[in-house]
Amino acid sequence: MINKALLKIIFICSFIIGGILGVIPLIPAFIWTAFLAVMFLVSPFMIIYLKKLNLISNVETEKCMVIGAISGISAFLGFSVIYFPIAFILNLIFKIQSFLWIKVIFTNFGFLIPMVILISLLCGLMNTFSGFLTAYFYEYFKPRNRG
Repeated sequence: MINKALLKIIFICSFIIGGILGVIPLIPAFIWTAFLAVMFLVSPFMIIYLKKLNLISNVETEKCMVIGAISGISAFLGFSVIYFPIAFILNLIFKIQSFLWIKVIFTNFGFLIPMVILISLLCGLMNTFSGFLTAYFYEYFKPRNRG
């Protein structure tokens, strides 16, 4: 199915993508845009990227769903590692109201870890579905041999 080297590539690339998307919502107008990108768009990007590099030979539904789950979980973990500490520091320094909820979460630190785990599993589920849709559309729009 998927070997360990490919799983490492998927995890590391998705973690980096999540970290990049974790910087974008530091501008308060883009909080939900980046969060929705982490929720739905990481796995299609990873599937297309892996196919372009010929790391996956054929796009199968099961393989794309596994790629979607792994990329969704690791992307939100990367998002959390970058976004939450920086937003907390910005709230302490500048008292920005849109980051006030992060101060509440960091004061109740026992709530932070389960919340990150729960949302990362939710991102994995949503990216599994978008990986499924990517595989479906890839097969649907694949050029047919009309000979």
